[in-house]
Amino acid sequence: MKLYRFYEPRGLKLVKGLGQYVWDSTGRRYLDTHNGNGVGFLGHGNKYVISSIREQLENIYIASSSYDLEVAEEALELLSKIVPPRYDNVSFLNSGAEAVELAIKMARIYTGRKKIIYFTGSFHGRTLGALSVTGNKRYWVGIEGLDLGTIPVEFTKPGEIYSVDGSDVAAIILETIQGEGGVNPAPKELIESVKAFSDKWGSLIIVDEIQTGFGRTGVHWSFIDVGLEPHIFTAGKAMAGGFPISAVFFSSEIGSKMPPAIHGSTFGGNPLALAALRGGLRAYIYERVWERAGATGYLLINRLREAIGSSRLVKEVRGRGLMVGVDLRVNPLNVVKCLQERGVLATRAGTTVVRFLPPYMITREDIETIAGAMASCIGGL
Repeated sequence: MKLYRFYEPRGLKLVKGLGQYVWDSTGRRYLDTHNGNGVGFLGHGNKYVISSIREQLENIYIASSSYDLEVAEEALELLSKIVPPRYDNVSFLNSGAEAVELAIKMARIYTGRKKIIYFTGSFHGRTLGALSVTGNKRYWVGIEGLDLGTIPVEFTKPGEIYSVDGSDVAAIILETIQGEGGVNPAPKELIESVKAFSDKWGSLIIVDEIQTGFGRTGVHWSFIDVGLEPHIFTAGKAMAGGFPISAVFFSSEIGSKMPPAIHGSTFGGNPLALAALRGGLRAYIYERVWERAGATGYLLINRLREAIGSSRLVKEVRGRGLMVGVDLRVNPLNVVKCLQERGVLATRAGTTVVRFLPPYMITREDIETIAGAMASCIGGL
């Protein structure tokens, strides 16, 4: 039996992870800023997550969400410390795409409308509904020609949204910083146009916080940073320390309009996932992760600008907190390979960006390693 991969293997056999580092089968250590595409924000082997999972394993680890669980109550209590009170309901799922699917479904049910507006360059997942609002058409292979009931708006020309008839638009979905699209912060004009459209037509606002949320950008949720109040937002990736979980947050008003059994998930909100979430939240709150990410991210972005900002091959170094992109005038895959050779694992975003999504505990020494490796790799082209 062979493992089928949709992406080219990196040529490394990883055998151990601790904090911000991983080791391969030869014993070589790497600084992990690829980080499972950002899920390892709390670091490899996080002690809070491991302890919480072990505790749950000794009690009960198989149960439907139809049953009350102490671990669920504890996770919800911790979540209430970082989620604005407006969002007094949450549904747990397994992946970001699943969360987006539910958010879209809820918006359509609540408003009784069919259309969803999304932005070019966006990425919301690879399931059918999530793909229908994903702006990168290279992921659309196999669904071309389907009437998905979605409307694209140019990310760099958000004023185009005003030409859309909103009478049948259930929601607008957006990322405040496009991750897969190239670490592109949404311009102020886009945020304002989304709010104005929602106010005019009564369409809901859905913010996808799968990558930006849970402190990565230096605040609990990035929509707070840009002055947006979505009706629904999704979260996932880092929340449970790398264990699969996602969440959809919404108000009781929206929840009251959902018919019974309209949605479900066999593994969504299972006891082990909730235990991992409980541990992740303990780590996040006790270690004040968002503050550390904001401070360390500021240092990383500025150090990269110092090291490579003047290079003719670099268009821009951008990002917020520990969500950082280096926009290049050359193929970023060559730089990603070069970084790996120098002991730094990173990934591509969009077509021209090298993306860094390190764990919150990276040090000044790690920042120097990243900057030095990037300078070396850029200088060698």
